[in-house]
Amino acid sequence: MHRLGIVERGRVTILVALMALWLPTGSEAQYFYGYGIVQQAGGDETVGLGVPLVVKTSTLGGIEAGLNLERVNLALDFLFGSTDLTMEGATLETKLFFVDVNLDFVALKRPISPFVTAGIGSVNFSDSHVGPELFNETDFSYNVGAGLCAAYKRHFLAKALYRATWTTMKETDRAIRFDGLSFGLGYAF
Repeated sequence: MHRLGIVERGRVTILVALMALWLPTGSEAQYFYGYGIVQQAGGDETVGLGVPLVVKTSTLGGIEAGLNLERVNLALDFLFGSTDLTMEGATLETKLFFVDVNLDFVALKRPISPFVTAGIGSVNFSDSHVGPELFNETDFSYNVGAGLCAAYKRHFLAKALYRATWTTMKETDRAIRFDGLSFGLGYAF
């Protein structure tokens, strides 16, 4: 399990403190919501131990639960999928598990509005065919995105966005990016 370094912990602490100071309270517009999500995760390349490492494109599915606070949403995403990692001609089928905490900033108080999102989290990589002790790592990640969100009769929700997530696998030279379109259908409680 990857432990957060001092700098990463400092960034998380600052983000949480800013959220606590900035988020409004006592509004009638506050509600909880849930989404089903499908996201494309484009592949990328990096170098690990001097050898090129290729991460193939995949499709992720999952859920998002959140709290709407007028024009700000605090969201928790869980996304699952699989991809192929190729290194020196060998391919490893790998399970992916993303956990993200995001802040969404909605531009307009209208039924359809543009929004931006940013957050931090983790990506877990594990081999699909061998025991977890052979290949299982969790790495810090961060993400940004932008898109459109819509509400119908306040309870039915939809959103479409482009989102990019970066993470650095152990023993690699640079971050890899998973990016693509994401679609969600949800319900507000």
